[in-house]
Amino acid sequence: MKKQPKLILRESTVWDMTRNFIPGSFVEMGAGTGHMASLFLARGFHGACHDMGDSSRDLIRKRFENDRDRLQVVDELSDLSVNYFDYLMAFEVLEHVPEDGEVLSQWLEYLKSGGTFIASVPAHQRKFGRSDEIVGHVRRYERLQMQKLLESVGLKEIKMVNYGYPITELTRTLSNRIVSGDKSYDSLDQKQKSILSAQTKPLAIKKMLSLVSGRMVQPFCHLQRWFYRWDLGDGLVVVAKKP
Repeated sequence: MKKQPKLILRESTVWDMTRNFIPGSFVEMGAGTGHMASLFLARGFHGACHDMGDSSRDLIRKRFENDRDRLQVVDELSDLSVNYFDYLMAFEVLEHVPEDGEVLSQWLEYLKSGGTFIASVPAHQRKFGRSDEIVGHVRRYERLQMQKLLESVGLKEIKMVNYGYPITELTRTLSNRIVSGDKSYDSLDQKQKSILSAQTKPLAIKKMLSLVSGRMVQPFCHLQRWFYRWDLGDGLVVVAKKP
């Protein structure tokens, strides 16, 4: 499957925010197909993944069947050791969680003191649209809202950037128009939509992506850096410390 432009821009932003991180152990929550985990494995990290979808966990196990010594896929969070991991990661997950503060507090039990939390979320509730609905989002985040959430669970040394501008303003609008009449997800509940969103895209989106190459988006990975400090883009990437 071809990557959406926003994913390419997000990957670039995550790299910018973590490029100096020393490889260590990580646990990724809501790991989807294991794509982001694969990027950290390639950098020398090791760890564990969890996802609420049985099918997602099966996909991750199959993807990393030759890397079982470096990546564990757990069915239950209770299978993980508390206060153990150097890094806790959650990319495009919290926006699917109604009780985000409560769940984030639970996740942080597995991060050791002094460990680092890394996450990405979609930005700006005013931009909430049909493309959010069909993938099971319950919200988008404002920068201050995200700051308060992280502080409420005790995280410190919070760093946050807003990524994607200017290209995501176009791609989000286009995506909302393309899926405006798509009813294929309407019979699914919010959890089912969330699980499916990590595994596949609506047919109309797939057709659009067939016309877009990663090379076309790469220049915008550099351009977006000029706007990280402004609330103009379509998503937030955050890094914070557990005391």
